[in-house]
Order: sequence, then C-alpha cells, then structure tokens
Amino acid sequence: MADFEHLRIEREPLANDRRTRQFNIPKVARGNLREHGQRLIQEAARSLDLARQQQNSIPTRFVFKIRYSGMLDIAHLHRHGVEFISQEDKQICVVFANEAGLAIFVEHLQRLGLDNVELSYKQILEAIDGIDNWTREDRQSWALRKSGLPHAENFLLDVELWPVRVTFHPERNELCTAFEQWLAARNIRRIDKVNLDSLLMYRLEVNIALAEELLNHTDVRLVDLVPTSGISYSQLNRDIADLPDTIPNPPVNASKICILDSGIAGNHPLLAPAIAETVSFVPSEDAADFNGHGTAVSSVALYGDLEGCAKSNYWRPELWLLSGKVLDQNAEFDTQSIENTLVEAVRYFVETYSCKIFNISLGNTNSPYDHKHIRGIAYVLDQLSRELDVLFVVSAGNFSGSVDPEVPRQSWRDEYPEYLLANESLIIDPAPAMNVITVGSLAKHNATFDAQRYPEIAQLAPASEHQPSPFTRHGPSVKGAIKPELVAVGGNLAASVRRDQLTPVTKGMGVLTCNSGFVGGTLFSETSGTSFAAPYITHLAGRLLNNYPTASANLLRAMLVNNSNLPAEVERSFSSDLHLAYKSINKRDPARDVAGYGLVDESELFRSSQNVVTLIVEDKIANNEHHFYELPLPPEFLRTQRAAREIRVTLAFCPAVRTTRIDYLATKMHFRLVKDTSLESVQRYFNHDTQGETETRNDDATTNRDITAELRSRGTVQSSTWRMKQRRPDEKWFVVVTRQDRDWGEAMSLALENYALVVTVTDRENEHAELYTQIVQRIELRGRARL
Repeated sequence: MADFEHLRIEREPLANDRRTRQFNIPKVARGNLREHGQRLIQEAARSLDLARQQQNSIPTRFVFKIRYSGMLDIAHLHRHGVEFISQEDKQICVVFANEAGLAIFVEHLQRLGLDNVELSYKQILEAIDGIDNWTREDRQSWALRKSGLPHAENFLLDVELWPVRVTFHPERNELCTAFEQWLAARNIRRIDKVNLDSLLMYRLEVNIALAEELLNHTDVRLVDLVPTSGISYSQLNRDIADLPDTIPNPPVNASKICILDSGIAGNHPLLAPAIAETVSFVPSEDAADFNGHGTAVSSVALYGDLEGCAKSNYWRPELWLLSGKVLDQNAEFDTQSIENTLVEAVRYFVETYSCKIFNISLGNTNSPYDHKHIRGIAYVLDQLSRELDVLFVVSAGNFSGSVDPEVPRQSWRDEYPEYLLANESLIIDPAPAMNVITVGSLAKHNATFDAQRYPEIAQLAPASEHQPSPFTRHGPSVKGAIKPELVAVGGNLAASVRRDQLTPVTKGMGVLTCNSGFVGGTLFSETSGTSFAAPYITHLAGRLLNNYPTASANLLRAMLVNNSNLPAEVERSFSSDLHLAYKSINKRDPARDVAGYGLVDESELFRSSQNVVTLIVEDKIANNEHHFYELPLPPEFLRTQRAAREIRVTLAFCPAVRTTRIDYLATKMHFRLVKDTSLESVQRYFNHDTQGETETRNDDATTNRDITAELRSRGTVQSSTWRMKQRRPDEKWFVVVTRQDRDWGEAMSLALENYALVVTVTDRENEHAELYTQIVQRIELRGRARL
C-alpha cells in the first residue's frame, strides 16, 4: 500500500562551476565584400522608400526586416546604427532606426570591403543576406490569412505593436502615446490595451479602410481577429435523484482550486458545499453560469471521476472551489481583452485566497501555434506563473476539422489518427505556454447510447479506450518542447456510418459532469472535449497540494509528470508506416506529440510504498552552476539478480520569457543521470576547471531510457525513465542539475532560480522489498555524516 509520505533529499554541499566554451560566431563567406555592401545599400534605400509610404506614429522611425545566414550577433547590432526589436524566424530579425542611425548603417556598409579600413563587428554586416520591409502580409495573423477581414461595417481587431524596450520605459511610453494619438486622429475607438514587457496589444473597433491602414502601419507587428473559444457540447438527459441527504463541506484547511471559465451554478447540490467564492470579471454579468461550461469543468475539478462517484453514490469534496467568470453568457471572450481579464482574476484570487492552482479550459481557435512566437494568453500565463508561483492547467484545444485545406479529406474514421498530426490540428493559445501544464484528451467509451440500444450499425467512433480523442490537438511547443505534457479522459465522438460526417454524437461517450440547468432538468450532463480533460489534472494537483501544502508550482508540475506513463493504446494508434513517415519528416514520435508524457498513474502519486519510493527536492541554483544529488539506493535495489526496476527523474523550473526571441526562455536547465564510483569522479566531468582533461557526460544507460536528454531538455518540465534488469551493488547513481542563462536572458533572470526535482525508484518484482525503509535509513546516515 502507498501509505508513506514522499521523502525529501538534499544535494551534496559542493560548489561546481558549469563547463563553458569560447564560441566565436563563424563568418559567412560572401566573396566580394565590396559588392555585398553596395547591394545592401541599394536594398536599404529601397526599403526606406517603402517605409516612408507606410502609416506611422513617429515619422522619424522606420522598421526593417533583416534576413541573415548563420548566426547574427544581435547584441551588437546597435553598433551599426540599428536597434534590435524582435527575432521573427531562425533567419529573420526586425530592427528599427531613425535617420541618424540609417546614416551610420549606410556609412558602415560603404566601408565594407575597403582595404586598410578598420570596421568593428564587421561579421554582422557579412551575415546579412538582405534588407526588406515588414509588410502587410507579415502583419496578418493565421486567422486573418485564413478568414479575411470581417464583413461587418464595424468590427473588432487585436493589434499587436512592436514591444519596444519594456513596460513604462520612456521609449515604450513614447510609442504608446504616439500610436494613441494616431488612433484618435482617425476616430478609431480603443476598447482595451495590454501593456506587458513582451506584449503590447490594443483591441480596436475599425472598419475595412481603417483595418487596411493598420495592416500597413510601421509600428504594428501583427493584426489578429479577436479570439473565439470554439466551445460546444451536448447535454445528457439523465437524472440521479438518490443523492445523500447531505454533502459535507471540504476540510477547513483543504486546498483551493480556481476555475476561470463561464461561471458556476452556485446552487447545484453537488457543488454548493465546496464553493468558497464566485466572482464575475465580465462587465454587466453576475457570476452565474448561463452556458454550463464552467459548471461542467468545475465539477470535474472538484470530484475527478464523476462517473465513479455516481456509481458508488459517494460524494465527499476534498477541495474548495473558487470560480472566476471570464467568459460571457455564451462562453465566448468578452469585448475586453481576455489577457487583462485573466490578469485581474488571477491576482484577485492569489491576493485574497493565496490560491495556487488555476484551471483554464479555454482556447483561441483563431490562434494555432505557428512554431515561432508565443504570444497572447500563453505569454500572460507564463509571466503570472513565474511572478506568483501558481500552477495553470490548460486544455490543448479541440480540433473540429478544416475546410481549407480539407482535413480530413474524406473519412474521419478511415483517416484517424492521421489527421490529428496535421498542421491544422496544432495546439491553440494558450496551450503552447511553457510554464503551465497542457492537457490533451483520451477516449474512454466507444459506443453511443443508440449503438447500445439498437442492433444495427449506425454510428462508429474512431477511438477506443485510452486512444487519443478524435478532437484532441497535438504539439510540440517552442523549439520542439513536449506539448501537451499530460492527457486525461475527455470523451469521444461518433460518426454516422451512412453519412460520413463527424456529427456531435456524444451521448454515452463523453465525460459525466454537473448540469448548470439542473433546476427543472437533470443533475448531470455529458460533455466531450479537452476542456474536461484539463480539470481532471487540476483535481489531482489540488489533492497533491492537500498532501504537501508547502509545495511550489514547480514541485506540483514535476510530481504530476513524474507519475505519468504513455498508454500502450496511444502508441498502437499510430501504424508503423505512419510512425515512420511522421518521424522521417518531423524527427519526432507522433505519440509523444499527441499525448506527451502520458496518463497520470495515481497509485503512488500522493504517497510512497515499500516498492515505489519518491524523493523530492526544492532548491535554487545560480547561473553556470551544477547541483549534485547522490541517490540513496540500497544494495538490495542494485542486486545482480535479474528483475525489472526503474529510476524516473523529473525536473521542473519556471524561467523568465520574452516574446521577441525565438528561444523564448531566458534560462535553460537540464539534468543528467550518471553512474560512477564517487562524487569526486562525477564532479570532474562537469567541472569548469577540469574541462580540458575529461569529456562531458550525457545520461548513463541511454539504451534503456524512454526519452532522450535532447528532447526532454526543450521544455520547462523534463522527465525520463530508466528501466533496468540487472545492476551491481557497488554502483553509485547521481543526478546532476545544470543551469545556463542565455546571453540576452541574464538581466531578466534571478541570481538564484527555483527548481524542483522528483526521483522515483521502483522495485515492483521484489515481493519482500523494504525499499522505503532502506532509503530512509540511508538518508538518516547521510544527514548524521553531514553534521
């Protein structure tokens, strides 16, 4: 039985500077540098003429797009008179310059290739392929390119400006003032404004002519349609009248979880005993749930598996519910920006209730991830996660097919699960956020009520139990980071056999939830969507916090991922041909892109057992440092007899982020699991002072590891499992945690950055195992030795 509290371990008291290396940016071979410089001067002059024809708020400032080869020394671009604004692609950056700066830039290009002329940072100019303008096409979002401008006389647009400097910097203030004056001169109504370090966005009411001016405005980075949630679900006509006479309140000290959604039915008999407060952040609407989505999500977050509770008729809330209404009565985003609404709501519940866990089952279907920049809601959540030490659990988003291009082409059933890997089914904002937990969906039931009642075959579901839901979206996120990290049951859909359409036939196939319209109706409804997979993980996170009330958001993320496994049904969903084809193009495993680290195994999530022991760490690390942990593995675990054993390691951290960089994360952390004879021996492989004498270390035992170091280290929660049959009792195993800030990220990062490390040691085949007792003894011995 898992009835022991997880153990905390300490790192070795050892200072160790990270290995570094001198890296010179390689030059790009240009041949005749004189001709190269003259060509760039001509392109700069042409781009300047076009820039002067664009709309602008500050007539003396111009924006240019620089294409380059190799690596561009962005930090020293200003030496040539231009100021870096944003890196928009691997080989494209955007800069701005005034007349004086352009004169410097052209003068330096004139000197390029001249004999006996010294030119500092010449390699920057050599790396430049060409100079262009940020055009109307560049400014169109994915949704705008797909759907075009609205046909109404007046409509709303989200307009993102170049995030010059940071919030409240004089240059940022100058830009905002000038742009707002430009808006006023054209009688453009400003609905809302978001001003964060890496996000400067206005919601504006415009017509077609004014929209065209914005699409040709120098200060505008992106023009987007306002978000749409795409939420839809059907209700189940089911009535359960035999509830217990009283549903108890949660314990007074129980954890609080906040649902930011469409509100909640505060008088629902199964929810009311656990509701701590409901607040509306939607103007002119109270906290009631007119749509039902928020109530359904809240019920899963509170009870987890309502189907199981209903079967046993056992209803005992373990968590307090907070409800923040951020969606209007149609479960859509209000005219105000959802980003500002979320900031207001999160700050309120943190300041008032010290809430640490938030569920956000909403997504902007107009904003699938483009493999470039994180922006919008995702960036806001990443910022708040770091600032407030809170955990956001978000849904991956629902995919309902595409018309242009047509996905699926002919048959939902025949083309499942191939269409789940299409570009059109990529995760949507805010699912790509890096400091949150993103949740995809698995199916549970695969027979509709009609299929259960009638003998003829009328409807068939593409997915079976524990296969990806037919509507779940896939990752990855920034630079290939694993997204979604987790999956949970979110329901299934069925298609008509004779009319091959994926109609919303969900009765008998979805997730049981509470019905907001229970008065005069039914207590329960049935819903399908990733919206209802996410709150199950929120439920588990809340129960974790009950067990470990001082846990950081990093530790909660690490523990959830550390206890997850990729279901075999998910892996078998993708045929070997599809797997090979996808991997040859994307260099990735399709099952990981759809289901991440997998489904959470609750058996040892909350407590350890004698066979399965979890070790936890929360610490801080400086830049360019290593932390060393010797795992307290007893000889019996490392025995030579053949038996299946596991070591699972998970690291989580919450770095600063910046939307103007493709890298996005200011700080990198990673871990290595290594085997050696002593701590001193391990240190030599990671020590700056001995880097000339020894090679660096990757993970040991890479052949029996499920996720490579390269793949896992792209995310902010990283996990791998090592499965082994035979070991040696004299072995020593170490986990080494390393931090490395990016050059541009040092100023944004803390001197000491927080992280959480979770290690689980498993020895299930030893029926007489006393692994927990033996590890406790070894930890106590080490503690006395340190003293």
